[in-house]
Amino acid sequence: MTSSIVSSRVVPAAPDVVHDLLCDVEAWALWSPHIASVDPPGGRAVAGWSGGVRAWFSPRPVEMIVDAAPPAGGLRWHWHALGHTLRYGNLVEASGSGSRVTFRAVVEGPAGGLLTALARPVSAFGQRRRLRRLDALARVVAPAGQRVTSSRRRRS
Repeated sequence: MTSSIVSSRVVPAAPDVVHDLLCDVEAWALWSPHIASVDPPGGRAVAGWSGGVRAWFSPRPVEMIVDAAPPAGGLRWHWHALGHTLRYGNLVEASGSGSRVTFRAVVEGPAGGLLTALARPVSAFGQRRRLRRLDALARVVAPAGQRVTSSRRRRS
């Protein structure tokens, strides 16, 4: 059985609002601060979308491939490196008057279990940080139903 790294949070915004923030490529840097660049830099992440995503600590981008983006349901995506695949879910479901957002990561490959275990503390910390930022951003966007882009960048 493959182990995964999972963090979740209830956000007081409708699933479609949270989903929009997760799929808006330009908004990624607002809630995912480790992203230094994305190519292409804008548009919507939908099933089949792929692009180069570079973290601030990485010398080069990795190719992120979106596997699924069901309506108001978030994203499922993956990337490959060194004979392994990172599968990630940024998942959204209705919860009361808001949304439950769950981030799930798993590394598949020869040393997948070991890599997942080694990454767990830092990855879980990063997931919780991104969830807090996504929550704060959704609280700003939800009342007005507006799109937020990095040109209106807010810090948390």
